[in-house]
Amino acid sequence: MNTASCYAHYNAIPLPLVVLDRNGGIVHVNEYAISRFSSHDKAESIQCFESILSIEHNQIQAHLDRAFTMEPGEFIELPLPFTKEAIRFSPIDSNHVTLVIIEDKEALYKEVTREASTNHESIPTEELEQRFHSLIDENPDGIAFVDQHLKLTLINQALHRMLGYSLEDLIKAPQHVVSEETISKISRHFELALYGDQRSYEIEAYDIYRNKVHLLIKTIPIHTNGHFRGAYKIVKDITEFKNAQLDTIDQAAQLRSLIDSIPEFIIFKDKHGSILEMNAYAKLIFGIEEGKYKGKTCEELYCSNIDAQHLLRNNAKTDRIAWEQETKVEYEYELELASGEIGTFEIIKAPTYNADGERKYLIAIGRDISARREVEKELVETQELITSIFTNNADAISVSNLDKEVIKVNPAFQRLYGYKDDDMASHLYEIYPDDNKEEADRIINSVIGGKGVVDFETVRKKKDGTLIDVSITYSPIKDHEGNITAMSAITRDIRDRKRTDELLLRSEKLSAIGQLAAAVAHEVRNPLTSVKGFIQLYKDRIHSDILELMLSEMDRIESIINEFLSLARPQAVTYQQTDIMTLTRNVVSLMEPELLLNKVDVETDFHTPSLMMNCEKNQITQVLMNIIKNGIESMPDGGLLSIKTCNTDTHLFIKITDKGVGIPKERLERLGEPFFSNKDTGTGLGLVVCYKIIHEHKGTIEFDSSVGKGTVVTISLPLER
Repeated sequence: MNTASCYAHYNAIPLPLVVLDRNGGIVHVNEYAISRFSSHDKAESIQCFESILSIEHNQIQAHLDRAFTMEPGEFIELPLPFTKEAIRFSPIDSNHVTLVIIEDKEALYKEVTREASTNHESIPTEELEQRFHSLIDENPDGIAFVDQHLKLTLINQALHRMLGYSLEDLIKAPQHVVSEETISKISRHFELALYGDQRSYEIEAYDIYRNKVHLLIKTIPIHTNGHFRGAYKIVKDITEFKNAQLDTIDQAAQLRSLIDSIPEFIIFKDKHGSILEMNAYAKLIFGIEEGKYKGKTCEELYCSNIDAQHLLRNNAKTDRIAWEQETKVEYEYELELASGEIGTFEIIKAPTYNADGERKYLIAIGRDISARREVEKELVETQELITSIFTNNADAISVSNLDKEVIKVNPAFQRLYGYKDDDMASHLYEIYPDDNKEEADRIINSVIGGKGVVDFETVRKKKDGTLIDVSITYSPIKDHEGNITAMSAITRDIRDRKRTDELLLRSEKLSAIGQLAAAVAHEVRNPLTSVKGFIQLYKDRIHSDILELMLSEMDRIESIINEFLSLARPQAVTYQQTDIMTLTRNVVSLMEPELLLNKVDVETDFHTPSLMMNCEKNQITQVLMNIIKNGIESMPDGGLLSIKTCNTDTHLFIKITDKGVGIPKERLERLGEPFFSNKDTGTGLGLVVCYKIIHEHKGTIEFDSSVGKGTVVTISLPLER
């Protein structure tokens, strides 16, 4: 079937032309035909043309049926009554015929000769001959005369222009123009014309430039007084029309080849749902034999495949929707393939309309999208996996563009940096301390360079301004062409790890100090005992003030040595179930004299009267006394000391708060280091011992202090060991 692009050739032909199907339905009307019949109502079939052209009923149908028996290139001609025109039928393919309206040269010639005969007495012979030659030479079609011996005697200017040959050239060497076979064809039609069969026929000829020319020839015998005097031939150059027709046939063949090569089933239907054509894949899918589908509806076809049969039986509904909504309809259908596998087909039905909006064709296309569906399924699964990893990852993940604008973050990022959906950071600078643009630019440049940044330990800023230690890995994000378009950052909170590292380092220091302390205490204690003995022996010879100072310093040295030894020697540790609440109250009672002496009031808030836990009560007592003593010493003018407890299912928390002078930040970070103390005469070993004891109990001790406001010490101990 010809497509709209093929009809462009017919529109270029300067003659009224109509394409008809086997049933006489009008498939296409070219511009010249539309212009000619514009004053009439829209014609839909040949019966309409019979009425318009004043032709007897079914006369066109008879010639149409005959035309379908002919080969492409042959034609049938029917003169139009009351006109100087004729209708010419020529087959395009097995289903379509062209109807062309042309001038009837024979009728024109008869009219001229009749006019000449009527006025013979009044028109001189010389003038009549001039008129005749003028009619011949001015005729746009080629005209040639032959005598009764079939000898060429005259050609007009139009025929000369068609071929480029003169009369003499055609007489001397006709083989330059046509082949021997064509000469025989001309002779045969000449003989047929003598017996009244004046049908037109086509030949191929060559002009003087050896270009192929298609000619349409009609032979009209000349008789005078009952004697044959020769004949004239009307020759029309139909090269342009023929080439257009051949191009149409070639394009139709190419289109057929193209459609058959498409791995999608394609079905063309007319406006009534009858199948005009289907491609090879459709025949394969539905098991339809060649030639057994044209003119039938899909519902009338038989298919051995149950799925395919069901699809054919139920296609009318989607056809109706496409026509009524005047738009294409898309849906999916599962169909069993020849391999036995179930394939998913995406079916599209698209209606087409004439220029006036009248229904024309409906095309149905079915595409096997099983592979695409599988890929889409895998993509969905991959997307879900990536989304799950992104959303549920414990590490903070963010995606930003190359302008450092934040595009996407996961919940862990929000938790780490303290943001919410409605107030998310929009730029990387917002999480860099002091908007460290230099570091941000350096990271972006490294990522753009394709290097990336792995486990970069740095400091980042939370929404509330708190600085946190993090380890970040930056990676480039590329598009399908390999261009870097964005950057991902995986951030890990390393504050716990740093604290663990600090505790480990502190433990190592304690171990080293313990070994050192054992050696020093052993070497110092013996001579110290001797010196102290001699001082007491000669105390009567020493001034009382000096003696008191010497003994005081000796006691201080001995106290330091004892602290060394508490770090150095293994102590007998006996863990037992202890009521930690009672222990804490006892410590407060023991410290009460010192609290009163230093004008310090105590406020206690114990969440429960009794709580049993497994611990070494002497060591815990030592820790509590040390912390309370430090709190008293931080308030030289007196103040309030608060002791509170609370617990979870797994841990006990003891919080001791003073309103003292506080500890500067730079000193707070060094608490627990041996020989570092906030007191002028302190050794720092007291807190070292506290850290050691709490660490051995698998707990933690933390300090939070502000200068001028006081200090909060939080002790955490596990309830089960």
